[in-house]
Amino acid sequence: MNASRPPLTEPQLAALAKVACGIETAAAVALLCGPAGVGKTTVLEQLASDPRLAAADLPIRDVAGWLSTAGDLPAVVLADDAHLASERDLAQLLARAKACRPAAAVVLAGQGRLLTLVARDRRIEQAVRIRVPLLPGSLADTATLAAATASAEGPRFADAAILAIHEIAGGVPGDVVRLTELADLVAPAVVDGLVTADTIEAVHRRLTPQAA
Repeated sequence: MNASRPPLTEPQLAALAKVACGIETAAAVALLCGPAGVGKTTVLEQLASDPRLAAADLPIRDVAGWLSTAGDLPAVVLADDAHLASERDLAQLLARAKACRPAAAVVLAGQGRLLTLVARDRRIEQAVRIRVPLLPGSLADTATLAAATASAEGPRFADAAILAIHEIAGGVPGDVVRLTELADLVAPAVVDGLVTADTIEAVHRRLTPQAA
């Protein structure tokens, strides 16, 4: 397997730029929402080391982790899995960030339930400056991710195999990476060193329970 970090997809790059812009002012709150595997944590990791922000190597914690942290909050609070928090905890985190001098910006990343939680509390909803949806990638993104994930010494992936990966994964980066890794495991068994669409379908049926 390729051990380096996979490249960002176009939707991830767009989301990164929008969130970074949205939290340029103190006390700004940004929502980063998308389904599991689409790359919310990946975007947060990029933000954590973004030189445009006030500090480098910002920590990433869930909401409960931030609430249990003693001392001052960083200039930018990166909260992952915010959809698992309660409305009360979200409100407490935003209130704590606002009480900082200067007020801290907050990025709340989570799945769709996060939007529901925000809508239920007028104080939270009014604090949100920008909502950024994170969508699945394109076929070109899938091809780039598959190339970055597969072993350099492994077999080649036919164009039809990349298309099969994209269709099965629905363009969700996490699923693209997992399916490519599974296909890479059967590399010694492929014919003529070429992974085909049939290979991808067989791997998906055999190793993915929900496809059975």
